[in-house]
Amino acid sequence: MQRVVVIANPVASQFTGGSHRDVMSQLAKYHDVHALWPGSAVEATAAAQGAVDEGASIVVAMGGDGIVHHVAQALIGTETALGIVPTGTTNVVARLFDIPARTAKATKLIARPHQVSTIGTARLDLVRGDTTTTHHAIFACGFGLDAEVVRAADSDPYRKYRFGSIHYARSALRVGLASHAGTKPHVTFVHDARTATGTSALIQFRQVYTYFGRVGLRFIEQPPEPMTVLVMERLRRRRIPSIMFNALSHRDLDRIKGFTTWEHVERLELDADPPVAAQADGEGLGLVDGGSVEWAPDSLRIVSG
Repeated sequence: MQRVVVIANPVASQFTGGSHRDVMSQLAKYHDVHALWPGSAVEATAAAQGAVDEGASIVVAMGGDGIVHHVAQALIGTETALGIVPTGTTNVVARLFDIPARTAKATKLIARPHQVSTIGTARLDLVRGDTTTTHHAIFACGFGLDAEVVRAADSDPYRKYRFGSIHYARSALRVGLASHAGTKPHVTFVHDARTATGTSALIQFRQVYTYFGRVGLRFIEQPPEPMTVLVMERLRRRRIPSIMFNALSHRDLDRIKGFTTWEHVERLELDADPPVAAQADGEGLGLVDGGSVEWAPDSLRIVSG
């Protein structure tokens, strides 16, 4: 009998007390199962770390991509596998790894003999002043525009949980048309011998960057190997319709003037003056002066479909 720890976010948009009881009941038939209720992102990572230290075989994140991200931070580089019961709005990670949307089916995947895959992640070492912090991204990360959109969306949590992708789209339009459109290039991005100066960089390392409803958004048609970086020199208001059209119709975004795509990226370095906003898996990481993003192969075990 394996030790399984369930870490839940009760404010996820589709979470209910009844569904949590069902999850615990189903898992208890096959495993030694324990429930934890962290009150913050920091507590979620600490709870997952405690589960790893106590020998848990699987730590289950029940909620949206936020709780998945924070739980995964403690599991990177360990033998403890990440299980997911998706009860959020978009559930990007669950969709990427064929985890059922229905709670009962997702729980069954964990409860009974299951497939554990080992996947790569992106490691972000970010610098602000004299402090360096490390974060791990499971499906995407970025600097500049998308991080500012995350911050704007998070400022209205009710609409975020209620309207999901529509709220993010409205936030993107508001940020793009207002604050970010006037931003001058101030971040230097470096990959091998390539250098570019711009306002933003979006980093994709799964088959999609994120989802807008059922539509997967990506930079280019080809899957990243291992990472693809889209550098935005400067956002012009008149180009916003073209950006949205290309993204929704799966056309390569580097067709747009001022956009550059770097493929086959294993490490990206950046230096910003003034600081630039950062995000990983849709979670805001604050403003940074610089740092790096490096591909970490075979760094996370995940119970997948």
